[in-house]
Amino acid sequence: MENDESDVKTYILNVCSAIGGMEEIMQPDGSIQQIYCVGDEALACLRDLKKAIRIDSQNSEKTVLNALAECNVVETDIVPLILSFSDQQSDVAHRFILACVELLVPMTWPVEQRLHQDDGDVEEEEEEPNALQYYRKYKAGLLKEGVFETILQLVMRSVRIPHRNRSIVDHTTIRLGLYLFRNLTAIPDLNMPQSGTIEQIRLSHMQEMLMIRYYESDIIEFLLTIASNSDRQEDTSDWNVLVLESLYNLLKSIDPKDVYAYRFADNGRKADMQEISKKLSHLLSEESSTKRRKTKHVPTRHNRFGGTYVMAWDGKQRVSHKQEGGYADYDYLLETEKKKSRVGKRKLEDKMRYRKVYQDAKALMYLRLTAQSFLFSCFNAFCGSIIKDIQREDPKIMKQDYARFFFTMRWFLEYHSFEQHATDARKKQNHLEDNEMLNEWDMKDFDFALVAAALDLKTVLFCLRHMRMKLEDKQWFDVQMVTDCLRQILVSMNAMHASDVEEYRKVAEHIQSNLYYEQTSLDLFVDLIRRYKIQSYGYLKSVILFTHVLLRSLDNYKKGKKVVFVRKRQQKKKKKPSEQEQEGEGPRDQVVDNEEEEEEYDEAEYQSFKDSVFNFEAFEKKFITYEIVNVYCSLLECYEELQSEHFVCIASMFHRMMVKRNTEYLFWKLPVMELFNRILCDYPRLPESNGLSQLRQFIIYSTRQFFKCAAVYPLAYVEALVPSIQTNRLTWENSVVTHDDRDFTEATE
Repeated sequence: MENDESDVKTYILNVCSAIGGMEEIMQPDGSIQQIYCVGDEALACLRDLKKAIRIDSQNSEKTVLNALAECNVVETDIVPLILSFSDQQSDVAHRFILACVELLVPMTWPVEQRLHQDDGDVEEEEEEPNALQYYRKYKAGLLKEGVFETILQLVMRSVRIPHRNRSIVDHTTIRLGLYLFRNLTAIPDLNMPQSGTIEQIRLSHMQEMLMIRYYESDIIEFLLTIASNSDRQEDTSDWNVLVLESLYNLLKSIDPKDVYAYRFADNGRKADMQEISKKLSHLLSEESSTKRRKTKHVPTRHNRFGGTYVMAWDGKQRVSHKQEGGYADYDYLLETEKKKSRVGKRKLEDKMRYRKVYQDAKALMYLRLTAQSFLFSCFNAFCGSIIKDIQREDPKIMKQDYARFFFTMRWFLEYHSFEQHATDARKKQNHLEDNEMLNEWDMKDFDFALVAAALDLKTVLFCLRHMRMKLEDKQWFDVQMVTDCLRQILVSMNAMHASDVEEYRKVAEHIQSNLYYEQTSLDLFVDLIRRYKIQSYGYLKSVILFTHVLLRSLDNYKKGKKVVFVRKRQQKKKKKPSEQEQEGEGPRDQVVDNEEEEEEYDEAEYQSFKDSVFNFEAFEKKFITYEIVNVYCSLLECYEELQSEHFVCIASMFHRMMVKRNTEYLFWKLPVMELFNRILCDYPRLPESNGLSQLRQFIIYSTRQFFKCAAVYPLAYVEALVPSIQTNRLTWENSVVTHDDRDFTEATE
């Protein structure tokens, strides 16, 4: 086996050596310059390597690909070969470039990331430990200026040919180019801390460098052109899938808010300095916050004398070597020595993690320009075409593409909401003193018509069907993606409902009336949060954000109407058998000729629908259980890492439960109050935010109400230890509300 591998490596090395090499050539001015010279059999050698890769594709060890990586063929041969033909338009040059692309596609093929399998369902193939390192080196080598321009020029030569006149080679060239562009976006950056070697830092910022090179070499424009024409051209479903995956890989590492936060400026140096100042301020705030959390229980400069104290209770002793042991409470001393417990159910891994990939101002500028161009020219055509391909079950659509599509559509919808709010604010202000300072890119009007394909009833129903199907199959990552997408659709519909344009209000009214009319859809939304057990924290965040938006949307929707109807499925009771049939005297031997008609008749008889008045309080009551409180507290356990919007959602739901529905007993349980106590203790060390401030106000209000109840009803202390017991409110509900509590209730309402 080792001899075979050695023979393969020797063969690959010999073939790569025959492709060409660097030679010193004297220039007309007398200087000597190293220029890559193509070998006589270079084209044949490239084809031999292609055949070797094809033969080796069935081998799990990937001997040929590993040998090519060890020979560093991309940096030493392929990239110089492409650049040597960059200025030539001959058929020979195109054949050489195409041969290089045919090698690059299998060499950069992305590692399967099995987004849809749960832990332990399918055994993952062990990849070569150095595979990702090889991929990153390929990516770094192809980032040289001129490589992408030459490859795109080859692809555009085939694209310009009309579809009916294209040959098999033309179609293959286009697909190979799209495959290569997709493969490079799928190569992840090196995840490393702030400090490292120059090579590590370069490998950890290649995605933003790739975005810059893609935009400057017009590859982004090429992808957007395909997306904008997806509803006009035929047989382009495979192109759309590759464009979708490329956009997904470029956008999955950045939040739309960060892209929108970039501000265009005529003075690039000024913009860079503002960006650097913003980054430094953010890093300093994070550092101070982390330092406050770490120094929570460390000795201060006044503890230089120390001490040893013995604490005794219940016949046991505990030794403390801290000065505070002489006067501090037992609770404080035990808390300082307590270790975090690792006991509990194991959560599924988050498949979607935001990481600071894009930090360069130029990359953020290109991302915002790409997002604006996509919304103006591509969104409706591209999303509509993808939805049609999914509905007709096109074989080119893979399982992983569903999650990618919902993420991409949600991403652009969220970015559109930021731009749309800015457009409305601009229109409301008749006069701006700094209006002349706004750039032409900041003055664009982002209308709801730009995202009409998403704000459509068919799209909403499509999301619901997919959500129900994936929820039954327990494909939690897919459920998370479609939940985020539907949440953003609801946010956009709420903005449409408040629009000044009557047509938009009618469309939003039509979609909401159909969405909330089906009781099965409302029950599905409740199941999203009720079925949370061991899913990832990303899923939990998505479900809690969706629940917050849903309840607010329903609350606003019912305010403008006297009565809201929903359609419920009603199960009719079967008729009782007659006395003759019970005694056995009935016609038992009669057989129905057509059994299918009988089944359809029974289904129509025993499963019918009826309209009933929608009771928002009854629907809201489904969320007001101790299990739902535990779900919210599961997320609140990570309060040191949550953002302000998550605190707002949690505080809003807790206020809805306690103040509006008078279910205080849900929070007067020992685990919940212990979590509240930790949050209050750590509040001074947490980053300041509006959401955290709201949560703190609620915790103080809830604690006051508990002790007020316990003063009247002492058994509340005992019932706090038993989660299944519901506190009796009849003994204290008529108590006087304090002034501070009344202020909190009025402020939250």
